[in-house]
Amino acid sequence: MPKVKDFYHRIEIIDECFRQKGKKWSIDALLKAVNQKLLDRYDDTVSKRTVQYALDYLINEKAAPIKKAKQGAKVYYFYDDANYSIKTLPLTDEEIVLLKDAVELIKQIGSASIAQDLVSVIAKLENTIAKNPIADRTIIQFERQTTATGLEFMDDLFTGVKEKIVLKITYQPFGKEPYDQLVHPYLLKEYRNRWFLIARDDKHNTLCNLALDRMKSVKPTKGAFTENDLFDPATYFNNLIGVTFPLDEAVSNIVLKVKKAQAPYITSKPIHFTQETEGPFSDGSILVKLKLINNYELRSVLLSYGADIEVLEPESLREQIKLIFQTGNLIYE
Repeated sequence: MPKVKDFYHRIEIIDECFRQKGKKWSIDALLKAVNQKLLDRYDDTVSKRTVQYALDYLINEKAAPIKKAKQGAKVYYFYDDANYSIKTLPLTDEEIVLLKDAVELIKQIGSASIAQDLVSVIAKLENTIAKNPIADRTIIQFERQTTATGLEFMDDLFTGVKEKIVLKITYQPFGKEPYDQLVHPYLLKEYRNRWFLIARDDKHNTLCNLALDRMKSVKPTKGAFTENDLFDPATYFNNLIGVTFPLDEAVSNIVLKVKKAQAPYITSKPIHFTQETEGPFSDGSILVKLKLINNYELRSVLLSYGADIEVLEPESLREQIKLIFQTGNLIYE
């Protein structure tokens, strides 16, 4: 599957060729010129079919003024408007600065590859419009997160979701052998600096989530894509922490008792947006009420507060947390 940035490299080169005033291009001459520039810049080449696809994209998606002229048996392509370029964009200097600020934020979040792509895009915008000095000081800084493996598949997965391509993924759960799985990709979801693909399992026709750090390869297929009728991305995670949705698990009314020491922290930074609080009471504690699915991620969050949180309801969740504490206590006896 071609990466998005590689596709736009080809588009830019074709645009450069067509901007040579008075010159008309046969498909063979265009292919030769594109491959020469790709080889010089990116050590890459493409097929005639790929160049034809790029031409179709410019004509049908970008409404580029590309005309055809037949001379004998050959067809030649050229810009009908000598002043046209795909690089002619209606952006102001102020908008360039805002884009730079956005890149700095993305760098802080930790998506280095996306940030680098955006830096490249902004550099091209600057060449088109104006020059702006790059900021030489840090204004905002986030906590540095470690980066999980698997992000090398992000471009291919993003393209699969966007272009509705059935993917063949070689997947290896921790401690198990790898296997191939056909999926219809619907959504890329981030949780605590790990990325997951939410997709339809082609074999079972059910929803699945696949962690990128357990993917070994991602390949496109020519299978017919099935549209998403399994979940609504806008609401699916409303009562969920993380990405794990246990089968046959309904939303629970969860009640927690939070000790005085943690009460102001949980009040100022809620566990979840469904959170409601009561108190404080005479001992400084508060009650926290949540409407959530009981899953692994929820239990992990609750356990992170140690003995400062007590689960009051539901009883099933209380017993699960109790058992985890008891088991952990045995390790230190």
